[in-house]
Amino acid sequence: MDAESSPDLIDPRVERSRRVICRAAIEELAEVGYGAMTIESIAKRAGVSKATVYRHWDGKLDLVASALATAKDDLVVPSSGPVRDRLTHILRYLAERLDDDNGISACIPALVSASQYDESVRDFHHHNSRRHRQVIIDIVQAGIDAGEITRSTDADLITEILVGPLFYRRLMTPTPFDPDQVEAIIDLVL
Repeated sequence: MDAESSPDLIDPRVERSRRVICRAAIEELAEVGYGAMTIESIAKRAGVSKATVYRHWDGKLDLVASALATAKDDLVVPSSGPVRDRLTHILRYLAERLDDDNGISACIPALVSASQYDESVRDFHHHNSRRHRQVIIDIVQAGIDAGEITRSTDADLITEILVGPLFYRRLMTPTPFDPDQVEAIIDLVL
């Protein structure tokens, strides 16, 4: 087994290349959209060859999925504490990330648009969104189970209501959602 195929023995140069390529993919997606981005344009932006990109990813969607997963690694989900505090932590993080026009938030409109025309992007986008939403659903459900939230509450619906204003502001208005208003939403909803 070589250094690239063993997760414990990844060559630091390979890991650095992967990070640079992922960052270039996010920048390209945010700047030109999914339909216009190409492996060639990502490689050029990253300063690598197309062969280097294809050595690590099967294609554009595979690279985008990897890049988005890598970029979201900094969220630390509180595993304990009052549900309200845990929700505040996550929704503040989300509000701050959605206000970053040069990062992941600029990719959201591109993915939404591409989802209308490309079934594989739609499947990826829906699966990825559900996976991220599940983190909040689990916290809401824990609050229901612990009696911190009314037992008759639908955890899925509450999650959509909690995150809805943040995404609405990102996609439909010029003004991002103020992270300082997160607690007001949580109070209204819960």
